[in-house]
Amino acid sequence: MRKYFLFFLFACYPLLMVADNWDYIESSDDYYHGIGRGSTIEEADKSALSALISTISIMNVTSGFTQLDEETHINGSIEHRTRIENCVKTYVTGSLANCGRLLRGKEPNVEVLRYMKRSELARIYDARIEKAKNMVKTGDECLEKLMIDMALQDYYWAYSLLRSVQYPDEVKDDDGKILTTLLIHKIEEALRNIRIDIINREGERVNLSFRYDDKPVTSLRFTYNDGNRDNVDSSVKDGRGILDMASGYEDKQAFHIQIDYEQINEACGDADVESVLKVITKKTFEHANHIVENKGTSPTVKEKKGTDLGINLKPQKSQVIKDFDDYDDIMQKVVEAARTRSLSSVDRYFTLDGGLPRYRTLLKMGGARVVGTPKLEFFKGMENRVVVRGLQMSLTYNSRGRKKSFVEDVVFTFNADKKIENVTFGLGQVATNDILCKHPKWNNETKELLMEFLENYKTAYCMKDSVYIRQIFADDAVIIIGNVAQKAPSNGSNGFNREHAISLKGQEVIRYNRYTKEQYLTNLRKCFDRNEFINLHFTNNEIQPLEKFQDKELFGIQIGQEYTSSTYSDVGYLFLLTDLTDHKLPQIKVRTWQPHEVNMDSLYHAGDFYDF
Repeated sequence: MRKYFLFFLFACYPLLMVADNWDYIESSDDYYHGIGRGSTIEEADKSALSALISTISIMNVTSGFTQLDEETHINGSIEHRTRIENCVKTYVTGSLANCGRLLRGKEPNVEVLRYMKRSELARIYDARIEKAKNMVKTGDECLEKLMIDMALQDYYWAYSLLRSVQYPDEVKDDDGKILTTLLIHKIEEALRNIRIDIINREGERVNLSFRYDDKPVTSLRFTYNDGNRDNVDSSVKDGRGILDMASGYEDKQAFHIQIDYEQINEACGDADVESVLKVITKKTFEHANHIVENKGTSPTVKEKKGTDLGINLKPQKSQVIKDFDDYDDIMQKVVEAARTRSLSSVDRYFTLDGGLPRYRTLLKMGGARVVGTPKLEFFKGMENRVVVRGLQMSLTYNSRGRKKSFVEDVVFTFNADKKIENVTFGLGQVATNDILCKHPKWNNETKELLMEFLENYKTAYCMKDSVYIRQIFADDAVIIIGNVAQKAPSNGSNGFNREHAISLKGQEVIRYNRYTKEQYLTNLRKCFDRNEFINLHFTNNEIQPLEKFQDKELFGIQIGQEYTSSTYSDVGYLFLLTDLTDHKLPQIKVRTWQPHEVNMDSLYHAGDFYDF
């Protein structure tokens, strides 16, 4: 008998525990809770979450949530309550791991209790505030580098996150200033200092100059109407932007340009930010709207300002070729052929197995067209090659019913026979000058090797060249997408061994979002298939040579990356641990990506994979 009683007791124990916990949570002042009922667990759970959100909202209406937005009480307390519920939803649905659940009954009569500790909600508030503060610091760094799109994005996202917390006017910076007020000032000042001018017009194309404090803008995003009621998403690169107008645009007296400071499409990589931007009323800024007057045959910006536009590279004298007339003559013909689309007229200047197919592929991408008048510069490449930089082209795509435009640098490489053997997308002014100028002790060949590798890497993704990407990834490459990793062991058991065999096999710490080469390439092919276009924009970079291996050319490359495709966009930091010993076939040993919002001290670097 005693045996049966114990069996019955153990069988009922879970039910008794649920009942005790349910009653305790329902009556405790330590928890927010909501109860839902339904014929299925899913239905009851959805109802319970809604009730939990409502409970938290009601309690917060009476206790705060000041300055939620500028129109808090337009329709009285009901409007205020709705907005608070929307904000609370971003905390609860974004933190389900911290939101408990209990079940009672069975389908079709089931009850669900959803609950959250009150202290947990306060912790989430604090985490969101800390995230916003980190964004402000990153935005300040981007502004210094004239990456205006990134600065505006960080400022506005931080501002939106702070507007979603309970007491935004109590959040202050290190100097005691109210952060929401300071961020409004930062955004307004950044927008006010942008100047947009027409450089020239080429048919339906309007070439624009974008400057910040009279310096060419490194990067910026904007929208405009092409005169055919179509809104176009476009971007600025190294001071250049374009408008692709519909037929008859010459009759327009002015062009309306809207600076994109919200960048909601780029927030899809950050669930926290994305959820907030969807529920917070958008803050409008007067200076985001620019009216650029169409003044007919007005002089170009260069003539008015006496300064160069577009790419402004800063090479050492030893890197530049002085006797470049033959190369310049060929390039002028290539540029003119691109303008007139008479491509076959310059076929003889390209190698048949490399340069020509690459160039034809480029010209098919987004109706590529030359931007403005190129300022070509000629550099000494490796093994008697000549590298030509300074040409910019625009690419325009129709993606999901909306046009998108990009400005890209295009780089040409001549072989020793004065044939163009390679055509790539350039790194942009910031990334290129980081390599050219930051390391004066490096020889010119090393600098050109690094730029060539990164430009080939970028071009392979933009042109969806799976074959090349497969070649450059080592078979045992470590590929990580995410934030979680620990330092490599310092006992030499993993990482690089003294025979230079680079391997991280068996290293337990890097399992979160870690892919093998084949897994990564399989996902990449799917990505290529579902996207009409992919665009990479590289920004500032830090490069660390691994000097311990004197017979190897090993580099840790940390570089800012803006990724845009027809289905997805994000901004983050790319880290590549690369063996460039074989100049013709570099090998990527480690590739990691981390989101832009991650703390700079937490970025991957060579030391995470090798014990120095």
